[in-house]
Amino acid sequence: MHGAAPPGTFEFYLGGSAGPSLYVRLVDGRLLYERGSGGGYSGVVMEASPTPEEWARFRETVDRLGVREWEPEYHSPHSCCDVVYWYLRLELDGQKIVARGADAYPASSGPAVSKEFREFLLAVKRLIGLEP
Repeated sequence: MHGAAPPGTFEFYLGGSAGPSLYVRLVDGRLLYERGSGGGYSGVVMEASPTPEEWARFRETVDRLGVREWEPEYHSPHSCCDVVYWYLRLELDGQKIVARGADAYPASSGPAVSKEFREFLLAVKRLIGLEP
């Protein structure tokens, strides 16, 4: 089943000068992730092993949220000191998606985190086993 295969490329980062950080990347078919807090990383790289069903669920979420239509850059006029940065690189079925933001998110007019971005983040956390 094609939809159950891991993406060709997957890299996701979320973090800033304060608060929790998360860095997920697909390396040689292995899904690695690191978590940090206060802008730093623990240095502990964990490995997740999503099942084909979990990859399929992730893809469904990506499609449902319209991630393929996300803009390359999201900027906020409200950014000041504790900026939250995020970066996504994803290749699905030969289509490359690269998007990033600083205190700005898809489908949000202000600095508030959009429902779509929250749901995407939840999907990433589920993929690596941080959420049920």
